[in-house]
Amino acid sequence: MRDFKGTGGQILVECLADHGIKQVTTVAGESYLAVLDALLDHPEIEVITCRQEGGAAYMAEARGKLSGKPGICFVTRGPGACNASIGVHTAMQDSTPMILFMGQVARADKGREAFQEIDVPQVFGGLAKWATEITDPARIPEIINRAFKVALSGRPGPVVISLPEDMLTEMATAHIHQPVTPINAAPAKEDIHALQELLRKATNPVILVGGHGWDNHDCEELARFASKSHIPVVASFRRQDLIDHRQKCYVGELGTGPNPALVEKLHHADLWVIVGARLNEITTQGYKLPALNSDKRKIIHIHPDANELGKVYATDLAVTASIKETVAALPNADGRGWAEWRDSLRKLYENWTEINEKNLSKWQGADMTAIFKTLRETMPAGTIITTDAGNFSGWAQRYLQYGRPGRLLAPISGAMGYAVPAAISASLAEPDKTVIGMCGDGGFMMNGQEIATAMKHGAKPIILLCNNGIYGTIRMHQEREYPGRHSATDLHNPDFVMLAQSYGAFAARVDDAKDFADIFNAAKDSGEIAIIEIKMDPRQITTNAKL
Repeated sequence: MRDFKGTGGQILVECLADHGIKQVTTVAGESYLAVLDALLDHPEIEVITCRQEGGAAYMAEARGKLSGKPGICFVTRGPGACNASIGVHTAMQDSTPMILFMGQVARADKGREAFQEIDVPQVFGGLAKWATEITDPARIPEIINRAFKVALSGRPGPVVISLPEDMLTEMATAHIHQPVTPINAAPAKEDIHALQELLRKATNPVILVGGHGWDNHDCEELARFASKSHIPVVASFRRQDLIDHRQKCYVGELGTGPNPALVEKLHHADLWVIVGARLNEITTQGYKLPALNSDKRKIIHIHPDANELGKVYATDLAVTASIKETVAALPNADGRGWAEWRDSLRKLYENWTEINEKNLSKWQGADMTAIFKTLRETMPAGTIITTDAGNFSGWAQRYLQYGRPGRLLAPISGAMGYAVPAAISASLAEPDKTVIGMCGDGGFMMNGQEIATAMKHGAKPIILLCNNGIYGTIRMHQEREYPGRHSATDLHNPDFVMLAQSYGAFAARVDDAKDFADIFNAAKDSGEIAIIEIKMDPRQITTNAKL
């Protein structure tokens, strides 16, 4: 602990520097000018100037996903905080550590509905893990330490902190604490013994992986255990990067468009070993997998947050433990009897992801399946993928192969507008890696203005803009529920190539899949953010269906 004298803004930035923060995203606001000024004295903290608070919050959330440390975002009160709330919601549903700081009206003006005033604990209390306000600059280190602890502990998530502008300019002497260290709880020996016993009695076990808090070593340890034990591994929604897809034990993912044959086969699993994943609606396919009420299957649920255990599903063994300590404690199991079960699921995965160009349909536009065959074959090792919500993401979920050190950054919350700012954030964090952001025309128009942020700060992701002229997912639902009656799903788009070029970015259009490889290589070589517009046939609505 050390004493530090300065303004509230200076104390706050000093605390962030002590916690090893290297980057913050922001849309500047007059309510926290003291923080912006203090950041000038800490050049080791890069300030990323964004164009809209939603994009700034998404960038911070993506950095939190990628680094495992809280992503930091600063926005102004009222409109700024409301715009940034989508990033808070995404961080909460995705279990991503993040801290959103919001400038606030002066303390004496609180409760008068002053200009742009909002009550942060009331507005964000149900949206974040913790929402609070700092009223005394001397308490800034205490609250910052608690914020990091809350954001990182148990199930990670977002914290929102309100900063009254007069508090940020007030002088104080504060006691700077040592940075917090995340708590890694280990499974008890009796829990490991119980796990062994349940495995010993199982005929068709399966491991479901998900959640936050995995590093590359943890992923390798899980794969080692599953491979030696011959247990198949499935990934929860948008967590495919937790297991190398080249491993025989990997058999697929449970998301919005899973392999139907896999889903059917998994109904025969008699033991589910769930490591880090939440049993949410999409991963459980509407709470049908595993069957919610069944005495024919057993569930072992291991999660760092006890509140997630038994939340929806009753468990036969519930273990509160961190990912790192869990994978280190997993014992080898004699799974020779499970090899045939694993191989049958692996075969389903291989069949599901096989692309035979001779069997592709003819489309008016660039065929997405052919493009993803090229992408899968030419994508550099360690590529970082970001995606929006939307049907186009089904190709990334089905056909691309993941595995650390590559990453998948995608919103479990189903948020549109995520891919572009997330890809920019990833490119800034990992400038030597290829970063590919995938979005639809609808999602691109929500945060495409962050191209300007990429140009300013030197980010160079490749954005694949899948343009079918409609809100494709909603159109698909309309066709199912109200055939032939389209409403509010047709889009009028700009010329995306000209729009991207106006920012100074590399831009090209793909009208035929055969041209994709050359354009993709040119984008990689451009040395700047690149937008590749893929003109899709709106009838090619999913990987296995059409309108």
